[in-house]
Amino acid sequence: MLGWGFFTGFSLVCSLSASVLTIYYGPGATGSGITELIAYLNGVNYPQLISFETLFTKIFGVIAAVVGNLCVGKEGPMAHIGANIGAAVAYLPLPKFYHLRNDWQKRELIAAGVSAGVSSAFGAPVGGALFAYEMSKPNTFWQFGILWKAFFSCSIAVVVQTIIRKLMTTGTANEVSAVHELKFKSTFVDSPDPSTIPAAIILGVICGVLGAFFIYVNTNLNIKRKKYITKNWQKLLEVALFSIATSSAFYWAPSIFKSCESNEGIASENKDLLSRYDCQEGEHSPIATMFANEELGAIRSIMSAFDGPGGIRIPPY
Repeated sequence: MLGWGFFTGFSLVCSLSASVLTIYYGPGATGSGITELIAYLNGVNYPQLISFETLFTKIFGVIAAVVGNLCVGKEGPMAHIGANIGAAVAYLPLPKFYHLRNDWQKRELIAAGVSAGVSSAFGAPVGGALFAYEMSKPNTFWQFGILWKAFFSCSIAVVVQTIIRKLMTTGTANEVSAVHELKFKSTFVDSPDPSTIPAAIILGVICGVLGAFFIYVNTNLNIKRKKYITKNWQKLLEVALFSIATSSAFYWAPSIFKSCESNEGIASENKDLLSRYDCQEGEHSPIATMFANEELGAIRSIMSAFDGPGGIRIPPY
């Protein structure tokens, strides 16, 4: 219980810190930011969407929320952070930058920032540029020339992220590999068998139904939240309850569904990602490993259990 108390308490402090920062300092950072950016890029002057307070809150609020075990994504926050940084470029104290401070040029810079943020989140420069185009295409400011500029900013963002990741993991950036270094490194795809087609269809139907059900529940919950959760203390209480629930699930699930597997056969570079939890020496808990890792480690744990020389192996079943 002591371990659960410390884990849950630490998560609660981080989650409430993110909430307090958003409610009282940077309310423009509320939500993912995607919907607000779509409105802004299409001509709506959304208040507090672009500001220093929003940028500061978005950066440190997302960090605290993730550390606090809240189930939040990174696509919206990274796009929002990139948009704020893109808008800030127009205000750099450099010669002839003053002419970039009109709404037209600022929207171009924000679109490039959105592209760079999304490409950094997923390691996909082409996808980042197309994402900004998809958000902005109804607006007349979007021209073909912006697309290649956005792609150029995406490429720079991905290269810089690759270098930083290399420095963090190896301490040197003498050799920087291709973009897939950001995600799965080498990908091994086993040849599928026709017998897997029925299973793929069934899995697709189940996931589709679950996805539709999730959207239905989420939509109705948000309607009720907007109606009943109107005071600041209610918002903080909601975050506290979610933080306790998710951190408790992460802590107790490996114990309730206990399963230990041997570390033999796992590449040495992947062993640092394993979580022993309450298993014996030389073993790891697959569930604890999935919960304790960041996105890359979790996906590799689910799909291939770290099979392969540092990459991810996609089985045909």
